Amino acid sequence: MSRAPRIYISAGEPSGDAHAAAVVTALKRRLPGATVEAFGGPDLEAAGAAVLDRMEQFSVVGFVEALWKLPAHLRLLRRVRLGFQARRYDLVILVDYPGYHLRVAAEAAAAGIPVLYYIAPQMWAWAPGRVRKLAAVRRLAVILPFEEAFFRERGVAATFVGHPLKDRMPPPPRADARRRLGLDPARPVLGLFPGSRAQEVKRLWPAFRDAAVRVVAARPDVQVVVAGTARGRYPACTWRIRSPCSRPPTPVSASRGRPPSRRRSLTCPW
Repeated sequence: MSRAPRIYISAGEPSGDAHAAAVVTALKRRLPGATVEAFGGPDLEAAGAAVLDRMEQFSVVGFVEALWKLPAHLRLLRRVRLGFQARRYDLVILVDYPGYHLRVAAEAAAAGIPVLYYIAPQMWAWAPGRVRKLAAVRRLAVILPFEEAFFRERGVAATFVGHPLKDRMPPPPRADARRRLGLDPARPVLGLFPGSRAQEVKRLWPAFRDAAVRVVAARPDVQVVVAGTARGRYPACTWRIRSPCSRPPTPVSASRGRPPSRRRSLTCPW
């Protein structure tokens, strides 16, 4: 290829956005002239991708919400299809999010664009018979060792590439992490993990909060820490913004891997 490659990468939820951003960072090191356009969020944007469509308005939880968002996904798919048909890209990279991405893969393949699917759908757990839907994928990059054989035995070109969590710095010792968050290392800590999608947090947070209130009422020595996200809303709590060099402790490890400027923890006034 005489010109710099044009790549489209797609991630439909916060975890996928973080993993996709790591892919773009690696691509930029190896192919500094590559143009990367994306469906994604702030992590992809920070990694240098031109985000054409923001993922935040598409992330859903549950069957009813998925139906409600279906028209928006179809409009997005239509825009993406036009880009594929115009031959704007040399490669399409899809990260997780199979409900939408299996359709995108089919559209890319129909336009003659190779597809790399990173973080395979867990079909081995819930739908082995649906592996045929991966026929449009040129290469499947899997993150669990046994997945390579599972998909290859069913005709999909799969390669084990390692789990993305292995690329991250290990968390500090528990006592040190608690000190960094202003917590007393000698007191117990209750970690709350209400999810990463905005709608998921909105739905689950009241129950998590109320349960924590009951725990603290029974055990006043307990300190509560919440794995927070940039877009989540957590009523009845006050934010403590961490410095860019801080690392989250083990109880809030769900927030690991986010850009340091947005890595946050919560302490609740109970």
